[in-house]
Amino acid sequence: MADLEREVEALPGLAAELTCAICLELLQEPVTAPCGHNFCRDCLSLYWADDRVGLSGFSCPQCRCHWAQRPELRPNRVLCTVVAGLERARCNAETVGKAEVESGLTVPCDACPPAAAAAALRTCLTCLASFCAEHLEPHQQSPALRSHSLRLPLPDLAQRRCPSHGKLLEFRCCQHGDCLCAVCLLDHRSCSTVTEEEAREKREEELKVQQKTVEYQLIQLQHSLELVQFQKEHVKDSSLTQKSAVACEFAEIKAMIEREEKIAASLFEEEENKADSRCVELLDQMSAHLERLKDYKEQLKSVLTHTGGIAFWKVVADLPQVSLDPPTSQQQVEVDAHKLVLISKAVSTLRGKLGQQLKFSLDQRVQQLEQIERANSKRQTAAADLTKSPEKSKNKTQDMRQILVSNPLGIPGRPSNPSSASAPQTRQDYMQYNSKVTFNQRSAHKKLILGDRYTTLTVGEQLQPYPDLPERFFNCSQVLALQWFTNGRHYWEVGIQGSSSSFWAIGVACAGMDRSGSSSRLGRNALSWCIESFGAQLSIWHADQQAILHVPLPRVVGVYLDFEAGEVAFFSVGSGMFLLFRFKANLRGQIFPAFWLSSSSTKLTLGH
Repeated sequence: MADLEREVEALPGLAAELTCAICLELLQEPVTAPCGHNFCRDCLSLYWADDRVGLSGFSCPQCRCHWAQRPELRPNRVLCTVVAGLERARCNAETVGKAEVESGLTVPCDACPPAAAAAALRTCLTCLASFCAEHLEPHQQSPALRSHSLRLPLPDLAQRRCPSHGKLLEFRCCQHGDCLCAVCLLDHRSCSTVTEEEAREKREEELKVQQKTVEYQLIQLQHSLELVQFQKEHVKDSSLTQKSAVACEFAEIKAMIEREEKIAASLFEEEENKADSRCVELLDQMSAHLERLKDYKEQLKSVLTHTGGIAFWKVVADLPQVSLDPPTSQQQVEVDAHKLVLISKAVSTLRGKLGQQLKFSLDQRVQQLEQIERANSKRQTAAADLTKSPEKSKNKTQDMRQILVSNPLGIPGRPSNPSSASAPQTRQDYMQYNSKVTFNQRSAHKKLILGDRYTTLTVGEQLQPYPDLPERFFNCSQVLALQWFTNGRHYWEVGIQGSSSSFWAIGVACAGMDRSGSSSRLGRNALSWCIESFGAQLSIWHADQQAILHVPLPRVVGVYLDFEAGEVAFFSVGSGMFLLFRFKANLRGQIFPAFWLSSSSTKLTLGH
């Protein structure tokens, strides 16, 4: 309100300086003559029209300065800005005045009778009264009153009066925070005081800074809410996935135990069948021998009863040869007890091992696995450090070939060398694993600008007022995604808009990647994998090792992350899918989509 008052008070004098000497109106499209005077473009053009110009040449309408040739007129941009500001101030003043009249906030004239007080046009801060047009004339005509400070009508004039001395509250004590009049100022001689306007302007600036801070905090809070919401969904999805996986594991364990039980039962039945077959064989032999003995008995009875003389010897000679050895009924038929004992021991061993594992609670077994993984992670970090030694750096190309599995000549529309038969084959297959990805403002370098609900990324001309956070990148103009993945299959696409010679990188990174220093660049450490465009050269990076790809630069990059197969693949997406490169990696912990952008003319768009 104070700014508007000051602008309106300055309007009469300023308007006189900005009046055209030809049309006597406010300058329109002001131009400056060589002599320094300003006129409207159209007015001066008409003045210098052919029918008004004599043989003497061209002259200034105000100072009559002459020129032999018509001067070149150029617009005075400074005056254009001033005239526009003046018109805007007039419009604002008229708008405020109309709004006050329409809303009934008119201030009555203090010099008029209270019953018929007219609306005040100005408030005098010296007289501490408001005056209408009639009673304002003395202030405009009397030289003694012209030095009074006039303002637009103030409805709170009574509040601006000191309750103790009746003077205008023109000052403010910084120590006590009180508004003071000129008399009160004597009691605050030892305090730091400023004018009320200066104090208000300073406080307004502080409030504007607080307003910007609040707006930024609102953005941060909204971003944090989205992060927590994603974490909630991610925890739920991960929990369901792990529950299903554990249920499948237990089902397989049950199936294996049932299968072992069936195998053990079949082994017992096999031994039982062998013994039973032996018994049946012995029974058949004994039955046949019994029948032969019965027949022989009848033959002997007949010979002894009915045969005599020489015929006896002939009949005896024709008798069959029958073994009279004792029967083999004393043979014992038993199962292979030793084999049965071994089967029982094998089952008991399995039960013992399972019981040994179940002797500890599931929490204890989980803690033991965590210790093992931490130990493995330390060994991997030590191995990564070894790759940076001078001896190892001599064989970077060879090491890179051992680390990577690539096929830059894959058939468009069909990725080659899939890791398994169930791996996706077409873009439609990959889109089944499409995951929502947005940029995380808390990790963005201060040169980067995030837009369109954190789905677009550009480089700004100036550093952004982002707060210093531990997760923010400080050396490389990089940013991580808000989302991360710990298992399963995931796919997302990134659109690239800009010139053919741009500087960007798209990849994935582990949560523990450095945020400052030379090792914080994507692909320059063992915790990140990326595909990078450096000018017109396309290459891939991992563990500070590079391999150049002799393929056209992609306009859309598809990223495929498969934890089970341990691979990170990059595709050029167009009418089909063209495999650019495939990493074989040991993916553990939280894996974030990661991006590097260094070209101010390039924009990355997620979910293209």
